Amino acid sequence: MGFELERILTETEEFLRRNLGSSARREAKKRRAQRQIEEFGRRARRAGLLAAGLLATLVVVSILVGGIGLLTFAVALPTVFLFALLSMFRPSGKRRAEAPRGEAPAALALDELARRAEEWLLDRCDALPGRALPAADRIIARLAELQPCLAELDPGSLLAGDARRLIGRHLPRLVDSFLELPPSERATSSESSQRLIESLGIVADELGDLLAQASREKHLSFETQRRFIETRYKEDDGLKGE
Repeated sequence: MGFELERILTETEEFLRRNLGSSARREAKKRRAQRQIEEFGRRARRAGLLAAGLLATLVVVSILVGGIGLLTFAVALPTVFLFALLSMFRPSGKRRAEAPRGEAPAALALDELARRAEEWLLDRCDALPGRALPAADRIIARLAELQPCLAELDPGSLLAGDARRLIGRHLPRLVDSFLELPPSERATSSESSQRLIESLGIVADELGDLLAQASREKHLSFETQRRFIETRYKEDDGLKGE
């Protein structure tokens, strides 16, 4: 009876974690939807410019050669719009790099790598054990916070190298190697699942340390301004009673 109750509670917890989601995952999905809208806008603008350029070229050629036959226009116009339509399926420059697959693309900017890792992990949350989701949520939240800090980081620094290895290599290898296990080994109550939870927690903590180091200059700037305000105004009696 006790074992059956424990199983029911575990399944209920699993169901709630998966179906209710978390604020970290909801915010990550909103960010991804916004990026998809922006990507569609970039593709649409590119397609429009391509169609306009081809049509302008067609008009110029028509003027230079003294007119183009109706049949030529009948063939050229659908061709122009076909090329424009096909260009909609080609990713823009910001979307060409692949998501992490165990090796971090060397040419990929660190903030972009963190963004891709955020989306990559979000897509794999449904395949992770329910009890691993809180740790995964922490990682997703940290990756989102890290992106503006990593954008300002010197790519050649030791901290940048650590970030690239952790985000683009070690994290995806950990998750992918777990997902390659047999289904029985990936069950919520399995030893492998417990080890995954512990490892994801370590990654989340490490990303927190990375965030603290990457934002150190911002903290120093804030403390400098805070001390200036306190020194300048806190004990300034000249401002009181006026």
